[in-house]
Amino acid sequence: MTAKSQRYPCIETAWQTHRDELRGFLLKHSGDRDDVDDLLQGIYIKALTHRTRFCELDSPRAWLFRVARHQWIDDQRRARRWSGGEPPEIAEELQKTSPLESLADCIYRALPDCSPEDADIIQQCDLEGTRQADYATRHGLGLPATKARLRRARQRLRERLIEQCDIIFDEQGRVCCHGALRK
Repeated sequence: MTAKSQRYPCIETAWQTHRDELRGFLLKHSGDRDDVDDLLQGIYIKALTHRTRFCELDSPRAWLFRVARHQWIDDQRRARRWSGGEPPEIAEELQKTSPLESLADCIYRALPDCSPEDADIIQQCDLEGTRQADYATRHGLGLPATKARLRRARQRLRERLIEQCDIIFDEQGRVCCHGALRK
């Protein structure tokens, strides 16, 4: 346990509770214990890096698994660049992922281009799972103002995603596919 994690027992508790499950998830995909240990260390460091927000999450498990999945995919992509071949795991993973789920990478790329206020409310409420009422309290806003601010931020992000990620909608208005999948 590090000095930082001692100040944030929520991280240590979540880590102790979910570490073995994360290890199993990563081993299933990777099969290499050394790689899994490196990935787990990266996930733990990321939790420590986001310690204040991590401790306010409604579902630390979901956050840890989302980070694990992204870390593993990034690791596979790095391996592909170095070896020149595409690991079959990535193709399988992308096939299992719905177009909407695979849009997550595009969201993280587009978020820095949003205004700081939009990026903050989307990051906290939509990506990290902070309740809107808690966000409102922490920022000195009323709940109706927070809901309106989040709705407007989502709309601006949606417009940016349509432009940056070349999103195509089906007849029902759902995401059919996007440029991040076709590239």
